Amino acid sequence: MRKLIAGAAAAGLAALLSGCSVADVLTSDEILEEFDEIVRLDGEGAERRVNYAGTATLSRSYMRMPALAPVRWPLAWAFGRRAPQRLENPAAHVRALLRELPNETRGGLLSAPDLQTCAAAYTRFAWLAELDDNAMTRIHCLDGLSRIARQLNRRPFEGDFAAITVPLSPAEEAEARARLEGQRAAAGDVDAAEVAAVIEALTSKPLSTYEARIMLIDELMGWLASVRAPDVRAAVSEGLLRAMDHCARGVLIRSVTGRARELAEVRLCGMEQIRRLGGARTVPLLLAVMAASPSERASGASAFDTDVLVMLRLIHYCGQLSKEHSETVVRLPGRQEWEATSPAEFLARTILEERDYYSQLRTAAIVALTWCLGRPTIVPDAGWVREWIDARGA
Repeated sequence: MRKLIAGAAAAGLAALLSGCSVADVLTSDEILEEFDEIVRLDGEGAERRVNYAGTATLSRSYMRMPALAPVRWPLAWAFGRRAPQRLENPAAHVRALLRELPNETRGGLLSAPDLQTCAAAYTRFAWLAELDDNAMTRIHCLDGLSRIARQLNRRPFEGDFAAITVPLSPAEEAEARARLEGQRAAAGDVDAAEVAAVIEALTSKPLSTYEARIMLIDELMGWLASVRAPDVRAAVSEGLLRAMDHCARGVLIRSVTGRARELAEVRLCGMEQIRRLGGARTVPLLLAVMAASPSERASGASAFDTDVLVMLRLIHYCGQLSKEHSETVVRLPGRQEWEATSPAEFLARTILEERDYYSQLRTAAIVALTWCLGRPTIVPDAGWVREWIDARGA
């Protein structure tokens, strides 16, 4: 009997441990440490690539087991916290870290999220969201960026879309950086008001490339760690939060703009996170950034995504809007030649361009347009849609 009980206990413990993630018990600092051990960014600019190390110095097994959480630090003191390990699938290990990281950055019941830790997590999520070839990795990164933004109560899609998508000019950036270097050189004699003004100038608009936006977060993190004056720290912290907003917004918008079939799930995730962070007003923005350019249309590309699930998600979002919001058009700087369209017009054109009996989108679009226009009944025949379009002169 004793052997049976021992065997059952061992089997139960094995089952418990086998279901654990490699990151369940790790702290945010340990997760970031392991990430940096495995993930390497090689090259510069267009040649930059993500590579994964097959062998890395990682937390020992007892540091990861929930059952051993109460004694893991004594075990670490006695036997060591980390050791070199061979990874059969390093990318899968990193995805487990990415899934857990937002759970560790959220703070506690009596403490707010730590800005430095959140910013460090942002940069890791952003690099992989931009560069990794694996769709699931990108999805975890988009989800992580969105979750941390919400933990910090950030609203990266607030404000005028035309203004928040215009990058800082090279001349403005150069001037702000020159002033910033002057303050850094001042060492202990820093002018807090000048620091606030300079950082406001540097972070009032997004930098022009995703690399620059990510590296600016690292730069401001380094300065925040080095200053002690409360007013200077407050100014740097505000600038860091704005830089993080620009980074998240850019990553999420870029995630929905492609057409590659294998990345359709990434686009679905990006659309959902934009909608969560920005609310109903981001639906016209999605239409603006996801529309094909005139040159793409001239070469035979469809006006919008060809993936059915992506289109159904767009239709669903448009159908949730009030009549007022359904007629909003977002026109972005640098896209004057694009054909701007409102959510209602998008639904109407989808209805009229789809084939009656074979379309997976037509009925959903009729229902959505009926809802957002406030019509009392759903009429399957598209004649009323043509009349509505003609009455608008569209």
